[in-house]
Amino acid sequence: MQKTSVLGSAHLLFLASLALLPATAQENPGLALGLATSLDAAAGLAGDNDEDASLHGIGLLTAGYESARWSAFASVLGVGGHGPTERITGDFLAASNSEAHTGLRLFEWWAETSLEKWSLRAGALLADAEFAGTSPGAHLINSGFGWPAFISANTVNTGPAYYAATLGVRVARSSDTTTWRLGVYDGDSFDSPAGDDHPNRYGWHYRLDADQGAFAISEVVYTPAGSTWRGTLGAWGHSAVFADLGDGSKHDGNYGTYASVEHDLAGKPGEPGHLCAHVRGGLAPTERNTVGWAADAALALLGPLPGRPADAVALGLVHAKLSSRLPAQDFEQVVELSYTAELNEALSLQPDLQYIRHPGAQPDREDALLFILRLNAAY
Repeated sequence: MQKTSVLGSAHLLFLASLALLPATAQENPGLALGLATSLDAAAGLAGDNDEDASLHGIGLLTAGYESARWSAFASVLGVGGHGPTERITGDFLAASNSEAHTGLRLFEWWAETSLEKWSLRAGALLADAEFAGTSPGAHLINSGFGWPAFISANTVNTGPAYYAATLGVRVARSSDTTTWRLGVYDGDSFDSPAGDDHPNRYGWHYRLDADQGAFAISEVVYTPAGSTWRGTLGAWGHSAVFADLGDGSKHDGNYGTYASVEHDLAGKPGEPGHLCAHVRGGLAPTERNTVGWAADAALALLGPLPGRPADAVALGLVHAKLSSRLPAQDFEQVVELSYTAELNEALSLQPDLQYIRHPGAQPDREDALLFILRLNAAY
């Protein structure tokens, strides 16, 4: 597929989809309906597959209800096309955070009740929507800046995260300076230890048993009063049996820890001129985990250009070190530069450049340079 035709098709398909998107209905002030689409056109600029290109997109239909004491949410996800990791780079961290198996599926659904400082949520949940995230990382496209590799690569089928929600419960408590969360989820969102998504292809196959175990994650976020920084300390565990990467022996359970710090370097959050940075890292036992440790850091600036207060520019670095028990692989490292331009309240355009060192964590492969053009619409 030619690069120029991919980029041209991306624009045409995206603009055509806008004509089909309905405006959000707000007849009931507690009810919110939404429709969001995202389309990625990617082209390899250097590396083993520098002549290849890809095109993929997602659509997300959401419905939510909120009252004083409880709320509910449900969504349907559609995925089409093939992303740059599959078509171009073959990288370990996944160059686009919207890549997934093609199809239409019931996505996230839950009910939540709140009482003063406590909240309880139950249903089909996504842990990556609430745990281990960072504000600067949300402006970047590579998945290494989202649900981190020190969790996603070390649990079963990436854990309870995009693109498959799983049965679970989450409890949270907030105070003026501290937020604590604990989530417990089904241990295999695919219901297939081999990674075959067919058993739960449409998102309504749920199975709980001892063999696939349970995944649990907890974190504490501390923000000192009047401070410009906030810190997160967390840990995760999985109760299933995990094989040793060296001799194949069995380990009862799995676990890991992580921490992050965010700092507001200038301005105020949500206002033009706000500059924020983060550093995040996590560890896991190398004898049973693909990633022994991973770390990432990023800077994000809101309103970088005069007259464009809603635009954002972000620069990030992520490094994932694989277990020494995988002798054919060592590490993958990504440097990403991304600019998000708001065209209007519903539409944004995001050109993105990624330099990928050791794609697939294979030292004998050429480093890759990848360009992604993302178009977003939200109603």
